[in-house]
Amino acid sequence: MLHAVPELLDALETRLIAGEDPAALLSGIRWSELVGWPEDAEGAQALRRRIASVHTLLMGLQSPLRAALIGLSGFQGYGRNGLAADLPGLAPRLRGKV
Repeated sequence: MLHAVPELLDALETRLIAGEDPAALLSGIRWSELVGWPEDAEGAQALRRRIASVHTLLMGLQSPLRAALIGLSGFQGYGRNGLAADLPGLAPRLRGKV
């Protein structure tokens, strides 16, 4: 069982890159006993960057699945103005000052 935050992030990142399911790792953690939290602002920023990189990795791994689901749903995507491409009659309600 992991007890330190940096070890947890390392193991999580390794499992995600290897294509393994991280659920077993995350379910075995006693969150109240997790140590290794940063003690200063620099450490907190480093931990925040590390968590953001793991989040980016996770989102990147999900993007092929999202693309496949969007392709199967028949959704045409969004147009240049942010509206759905198949709804040309609708105009945005919020507009900036002209």
